[in-house]
Amino acid sequence: MSPRGAGTGKTLTVAPLTRRDLIRGVLGAGCGLVCAGRVRSDAGNDITEHLAAACGTFCGACPSYIARHSEDERVQRPNPWGDCDGCLSGGVLAPHCRACGIRLCAKGRHEAARCADCEDLPCHRITGLINAGGFAHRKEYLPNLEAMRTMGVRAWVAYEEARWRCPKCRLPLSWYDAECARCGETRPRGLFPVTRDTPRPY
Repeated sequence: MSPRGAGTGKTLTVAPLTRRDLIRGVLGAGCGLVCAGRVRSDAGNDITEHLAAACGTFCGACPSYIARHSEDERVQRPNPWGDCDGCLSGGVLAPHCRACGIRLCAKGRHEAARCADCEDLPCHRITGLINAGGFAHRKEYLPNLEAMRTMGVRAWVAYEEARWRCPKCRLPLSWYDAECARCGETRPRGLFPVTRDTPRPY
């Protein structure tokens, strides 16, 4: 579509989408896809719910998950914690995820095995993890869990899948990538900012 208004000669300005705008979009237009029981990712694969971790993190942006499930074998990615298929995948888990008290608590209390389903949220386990180390990706846990409640898990995963991709070449980004590992595109503004001094858990 042309950036000029049809027949007016005026240039239209479009404000960048915020995270709230995208959530509203998924809740609106995307609801039909979710209600139909099938959501597709940018990569064309069916979205699965196991990328929505018990604590509220998006496993699809975890560096170890990305390293194990690479979409481009030519791009070397760090794998700080060893192979992991995602918190609720039922597959291989990184050692700290296997032993995670939050995951084990949710698994023992809720059929869906997520803190979003817990009436005690936020509890000392989740707030303790969020505050430990001052890591930026953990600050998203509570907003993410609330979004899961509001949007539904499948819609939330579809939203995060789109959010954590390079805006240029669509390669998945990890939590602390300052730029795309394939094309070098700068990290999108919709993600939390990362600098050289940003604390990282690895």
